[in-house]
Amino acid sequence: MQKRIMAVLSAVLVALLFFTGFDRFLVGLTGIPRWAFIILFMSFFVVFYTYHLLAASAFISYNDEENKIVLRFYQLNLFKSDKISYEIPKRDFAGFKTSYKFKKLREEMVLFRKYQGKMVKYPPIPISALTKSERSKLIKSLNKFVPL
Repeated sequence: MQKRIMAVLSAVLVALLFFTGFDRFLVGLTGIPRWAFIILFMSFFVVFYTYHLLAASAFISYNDEENKIVLRFYQLNLFKSDKISYEIPKRDFAGFKTSYKFKKLREEMVLFRKYQGKMVKYPPIPISALTKSERSKLIKSLNKFVPL
């Protein structure tokens, strides 16, 4: 959602510079040419988008109400928007591990499951977009199902 707001805000500011007298106002006020403002506004968007791309921001839905753990997520990015769902029976859940990448910019969680006598590792789930309280609730809930 933040990326859409930032994209719309950048587009509106660039449109104001092109289609209204706002550019003359800004140039008169600051002395900076119109093209510099356009580059500045677009740079803000590119930096903002790159941050979320590196952090792998994702929408996450978690449910453990029935006899299985259901974790659904999709990355919030223009190029890769696959919706992925992991469903693990509670009796087969073997644990999880969190790790950081890109100097703690991206936090990921890997789930483990017992399957046919072996330990299976799921692909990592990006949890960087979760707030501290949401992350804490998720970890606390998953810890209830980790076998001792």
